Amino acid sequence: MREAVLKIAALFSYCGGPLFIADLLKPRFGVVPVFLITFLPVGLMVVGALCLDFETRDRWSLAAVRAGRKSLYIVLGTHFYALWCFAGGMRVPDQSLHYLGIGVGVLWSIAYLRAARRSAAAPGDPARARDRLSNEPIEPS
Repeated sequence: MREAVLKIAALFSYCGGPLFIADLLKPRFGVVPVFLITFLPVGLMVVGALCLDFETRDRWSLAAVRAGRKSLYIVLGTHFYALWCFAGGMRVPDQSLHYLGIGVGVLWSIAYLRAARRSAAAPGDPARARDRLSNEPIEPS
């Protein structure tokens, strides 16, 4: 169920700013390259979100979460650029779809950031583990 919600949220998130950018770039660069470039950050966010709940956190799952978090900023930038263009008077035929995608994308981004922060602060995280200096004896008491 959770994976289905993630996929639907990703599709709606793509329908916001990334799809607006894709519509602007399609005439110049073609459909396939523009889709790949604009969907890559959303796809990295989905992979990172799927890796948040791994019980064994290895470096690959932590890297996927970090890549998803960095991609999130790119996607949020496209959402804000689309909103800026709409506020400036630009109108497109499927503007309500873009508004829906922007709304879902911003909410999903906030949820992802909170979950990624919670996951990074979880006990047993190998990235956060450090040797602590102590004056306590090593042998048990």
